[in-house]
Amino acid sequence: MRELLQTVRAGLRQRLQVGLDALPEPAPFVYVTAIGSDAGLTRSLAGITLISRAMGFDRDAETLYSSDACSATYHAQHNCKPVALAVEVCPPRRTVSIAVSGHDDSDTYALFLEADTRLFGAC
Repeated sequence: MRELLQTVRAGLRQRLQVGLDALPEPAPFVYVTAIGSDAGLTRSLAGITLISRAMGFDRDAETLYSSDACSATYHAQHNCKPVALAVEVCPPRRTVSIAVSGHDDSDTYALFLEADTRLFGAC
């Protein structure tokens, strides 16, 4: 989970850094959730990629694999809003975690709820 939050923070900082070097950086809003999942890594990443792109998270998209290649974190920036998404898939722990971060609380929370519903379903 810590890696997931660091990935979101780094991506958001990179996106917002352009033109804002002279201003102090306010702390972003971050929303996180996780579920148990038995889905495999490849299948999960394929679905996450399709869903996140459909939501507008397609800028600077990247998948980072763990050193043993048993888990991965997918992260991307939204194409219209300064919001970042990171999804960690960890089959050994049977978990999938989502983190959405941004400086506008309403945009960040709305995209978090949408990601939660689209990726995890209505619980």
